[in-house]
Amino acid sequence: MENRQKGKESKQSEKISVGLDIGTWKVCAVVLSQTDGSEMPTILGVGITERKRSKARHGRIDNVENTKLDIRDAIDAAVLQSNVQISSVNVGLMNKLVKFHESRGLVSISSTNKIISEKDVQRVLDEARLIDLPTEYQIIHILPQEFIINNNIREIVNPVGMSGSKLEVEAKIVSALSIDIKNIGLCLEPNNLEIENIVLQPLGTGLAVLDEDEMELGVAVVDVGELFTEIGVFVDGLLKFASTIPVGGRYITEDIRVLLNTVFSQAEEIKKQYGHCYLPSLHEDKQIMIAGSKSRRPLTFMKSQLCRIIQARMSEIFRLASEELKKSGFVSKLGAGIVLTGGTMMIEGVEDLGVEVFGMPVRIGLPSDLNYSGLTQEVNKPYFSTAVGLALYGLKHSKNISFEKNGVNTDSKNESKNSFFNKIVEFFKKI
Repeated sequence: MENRQKGKESKQSEKISVGLDIGTWKVCAVVLSQTDGSEMPTILGVGITERKRSKARHGRIDNVENTKLDIRDAIDAAVLQSNVQISSVNVGLMNKLVKFHESRGLVSISSTNKIISEKDVQRVLDEARLIDLPTEYQIIHILPQEFIINNNIREIVNPVGMSGSKLEVEAKIVSALSIDIKNIGLCLEPNNLEIENIVLQPLGTGLAVLDEDEMELGVAVVDVGELFTEIGVFVDGLLKFASTIPVGGRYITEDIRVLLNTVFSQAEEIKKQYGHCYLPSLHEDKQIMIAGSKSRRPLTFMKSQLCRIIQARMSEIFRLASEELKKSGFVSKLGAGIVLTGGTMMIEGVEDLGVEVFGMPVRIGLPSDLNYSGLTQEVNKPYFSTAVGLALYGLKHSKNISFEKNGVNTDSKNESKNSFFNKIVEFFKKI
């Protein structure tokens, strides 16, 4: 990543990170920066383009030529706004073929004082990654669930600085199809971009919309995309479970198209402009008339009729998500309830319906819920959650990217280890 040259009055180091969300209906790029000593990321630039060139029906890259053009448009817009030359990006990945494996690692502490160091933590994580995988898969994350010292001191999140002769880790290994990762690279290469990190999308989304207390207390993120809904469960500050269900906002649009006898594009506009998904909170029922086009007659319907259509499908999405949460075994630990995000969550009434279906507190998650500076209003929408989270992940996993100001070069590896994001993702190790 090329960093920006600032004025001579500044002597601080700045890191730059770009999140690239290659979604089903859109591609989002978000440029973040963070200055040494500051916990407040700055949003420098945003780019978004609708994927009109590809159906992208499977939530994966099904057309390299089309996808690379969509990426180019989003990146170009982000570059223009941020004045940053982008050379690497943090890309999200989540589909039904992503696999999760339980693993353990064990090492002896060889130092004379028996104080556990960061190198010891890396060694035990390297031991945990030694699992048998199908040849077509590769590891994208090692997610520690707990560290154990001397076989009996358990539930340790960060063992660095503690005393012990043996260090053990219980971890989740996340792997993805190598061909999915390669195809992402093929879309980036023509745009002169490299992969900085491949990030499990629920992990990135959680970083963007959750706060420290929610992650510690227990919370589930339900990200309703166009074709898929992604679920992530965080307990004790760590990602404990992730899953995906094959239904999303596009199915709502299809229901409107069929039941109101209209075309897809018009059904999408109806959903965005007049959508409501919880009949008890629909305070005013009124007739809505949509002008016809070409040979089609004007479309007339009651808002309550539209609400019933949307509520039926949204209830199904939430019920399926609730079933996945029950499978996770963590429902009883979701003290902070559910955080809903994704573009579909802009429909009115989703919080009320969510409370009814999930039976626990529900709120809408926006990237601006956290403390940002810069172009905060640009990303104040739930469909930017993943892109912002991917950029946040990159800030904490940069490859010692430094920013030279006034001739003083500061290596980013000397950054503070005490910030909230470091606490959450310090041990989420990349391959």
